[in-house]
Amino acid sequence: MRVWLLGLMSAVLLSFSASAELIKSDNPYRLLEQVAEKTFNRIEAERNQIDEDPNHLKTIVKEELMPYVDNIYASKKVLGRYFKDTKSEQRQAFYKAFTDYIVATYARAFTQYDESKHEVEFVNPKNADKDERAVVVETRVVENGRPPIRLDFRVRYDNSNETWKAYDLVVEGVSLLSSKQSEIAAIIRSRGIDKTVELLNEKAQQPISMDDDVDVPA
Repeated sequence: MRVWLLGLMSAVLLSFSASAELIKSDNPYRLLEQVAEKTFNRIEAERNQIDEDPNHLKTIVKEELMPYVDNIYASKKVLGRYFKDTKSEQRQAFYKAFTDYIVATYARAFTQYDESKHEVEFVNPKNADKDERAVVVETRVVENGRPPIRLDFRVRYDNSNETWKAYDLVVEGVSLLSSKQSEIAAIIRSRGIDKTVELLNEKAQQPISMDDDVDVPA
């Protein structure tokens, strides 16, 4: 499986709210479709700027994708059992550092995206029942000459913002949230929470180039 593509689509998972006006929709399937379309259209429109300064991809990730995720819920899941072993200040520092790291990681993933080759298809979109508060949105990433990659977004309704937000991505049956939780737990176990936050901040600040690979902290 192409690691960059996993990272690219995973960008919707963890973030903080941007100042841009949110797309509102009672249909989580249509919402994600609109967000994806808007993001990829912007990448195509700003291709020259991206080629000149790949760090511009961070701005696109923050502004177009990140408002549509449940970042606190996902961050707590990633922190896992270490949540109860950390102080409030440490948790807040972790949320911010992990978010910044994710933004940088998936901005790097976008350096491998080619709008002339890749297409995202939404499978069987439908209307969510009025009583539903969690759904799975199925998509496929299509590239000529390669088998489609199955991507299932887990989405939950955020009552505070009155909108649907993604919190996990399951790629070919593998949960990205669970995978990140395992990676981060190993780092916390060996280095402690403060060193983990420091490492994530360092990773997030590294400049982006067009030949970058998706990175994970180690």
